[in-house]
Amino acid sequence: MDKINKAVNDLNTKGYHKINIVSAFDPKDFNLYQSNVDFFNKMLNDNFIQNELNVIQTNPDERHSRSGGKPFEITHKHYLNRALTLNDGSFFNFYLNDYFTKIAQEFLEVDNPLLFNVLAWVHSWKKNYPRQHSQNWHRDREDYKLLKIFVYYSDVNKENGPFEYVPKSFCGGDFYGLYEGRTNYMDYASDSDNRGNVKSQEELNKCEETKITFTGVPGDIIITNNSGFHRGGFVEEGIRVMTHGLYLRPDAYMIKEQKYFTNFNYASDSINYIDFNSKEFQQLGDKRKHFMQ
Repeated sequence: MDKINKAVNDLNTKGYHKINIVSAFDPKDFNLYQSNVDFFNKMLNDNFIQNELNVIQTNPDERHSRSGGKPFEITHKHYLNRALTLNDGSFFNFYLNDYFTKIAQEFLEVDNPLLFNVLAWVHSWKKNYPRQHSQNWHRDREDYKLLKIFVYYSDVNKENGPFEYVPKSFCGGDFYGLYEGRTNYMDYASDSDNRGNVKSQEELNKCEETKITFTGVPGDIIITNNSGFHRGGFVEEGIRVMTHGLYLRPDAYMIKEQKYFTNFNYASDSINYIDFNSKEFQQLGDKRKHFMQ
């Protein structure tokens, strides 16, 4: 079984797949990762970012209002004061690597899976602070089947926030019979009271009992169907540096209903922005089909 089929099989049966860039990418593409390392090195040496890390440790309430409800998270927006573009590191090109686009095509069963939400993060927190927001168990609700790709740019141990995932809890998965018959968006994520959170003590118990904790090293890649239960890393000490990208079917619920994915640039002031007439975009060639314009 080749590496693409192995990843797709794991996603279909367990909901997750882990690999390192050394095994996933051809050596000629390693420079994409290094370019992003350089971006993060500059970000972490920035005086404003250093101050933000200090505020998280000393006064997280101060950060709450300017963090989008995630005071533990410092994004590329806080560093750049704008959205991420094709000229910042190699983040978009990294997530457009053949390894990822082929997995997205096979897993989502479409020729042109669409890329969204390429984010660059630094996370910090303290063990005496409670879990907040995405640090709690939840399911993403963009569609009943979606592909999230997380990449570590720092060592991640149990103390500095490993990502956690609950196997087989994705929509249609065999999660102890709790999701029997839930095979599409309206089955698993539509009621307004749920919002993707744990609905019962039984679900919560199964999440805690069966979770996979993804400690790792720089270059580790974690690919998931995030309609399954998961939670972001709870950083007890130190920092965690990582990115993620999202692939959706062109007729995903959140696209079809225009809930917010009106195009790739739906949040052009803070998340991602591409000038579709630029030479940089034209140079993407066939990969341009993965952007909703």
